[in-house]
Amino acid sequence: MKPMLEAINVDTNTSLKAEAYTSSSYCESAGWHIHPEFELVYVKNGSGLLNIDSKKKKYDNGVLVFLGGNIPHADFGNKDHDDGLEVVIQFKKEFLDEKLKVFPELKRIKQLIEKSKQVLIFDQESKNALWNSFKNFEHMDNQGKLINLLSILDYLSKNATYESLFDTISLSNYKKDEIWRLEQTFEYVNTNYHKNISVTEISKKLGFTPNSFCRFFKKMTSQKFISFVNEFRIGKALEFFNENNTVIAEVMYKSGFNDPSYFTRQFKKYQNTTPSAYLKSKYNESLL
Repeated sequence: MKPMLEAINVDTNTSLKAEAYTSSSYCESAGWHIHPEFELVYVKNGSGLLNIDSKKKKYDNGVLVFLGGNIPHADFGNKDHDDGLEVVIQFKKEFLDEKLKVFPELKRIKQLIEKSKQVLIFDQESKNALWNSFKNFEHMDNQGKLINLLSILDYLSKNATYESLFDTISLSNYKKDEIWRLEQTFEYVNTNYHKNISVTEISKKLGFTPNSFCRFFKKMTSQKFISFVNEFRIGKALEFFNENNTVIAEVMYKSGFNDPSYFTRQFKKYQNTTPSAYLKSKYNESLL
């Protein structure tokens, strides 16, 4: 089965995306998917199955796994325990190529990240030792998350033992030009979501006609391009609301919508509530 490309929304003012999920706030399954970002996943407890490229590996009592970009995989977590926690850290290749390279002191961390292309499964002792570090991501600001990630990678590069799931990773079964085109599409939306999104412009950039681009996007993601853009914009609207932006019209425009009724319909479609109801529940006050 061909993996679907997943768009990872790493904010332009951050180097990574860190999300924590509990048994009651479990992330929606992405199914069999692939994305260009590196991914470090901590599963606190429970048993499950790692389904990565051509390999399947069972785990018990949680797992700590690190995989490079463009490696097809299924979801890792489980719902075995009420106190379960899954923390997912994702960052782009530019984090390695452009940011870490300026610090020669981080040589071991850079080597560890490179090895993640083989998919690294760390020992239980290391997983347990890093429990507090992963648990704290949820309560940190962006600067704290970056420092925390570097601290975790420092520990793993010096103290941890691991099993490599693959000797090498081959992408020969997946068309690199298709992956590149999806990456460019995601980047275009991430950069221009607050403006008019032009199918003609992105199609021309990628060497498609508008109709062939729409077919390509639907084939690769099982989603219409306009639906992807709307869902992405609603995600941005949530970010703005969560940053104490409480003027609905202002957030609407900042996230790329121009029509209040359309914004409300799309927000309700993806969040099952209206913007005003969301703000009332979050800030416990009338914002109308």
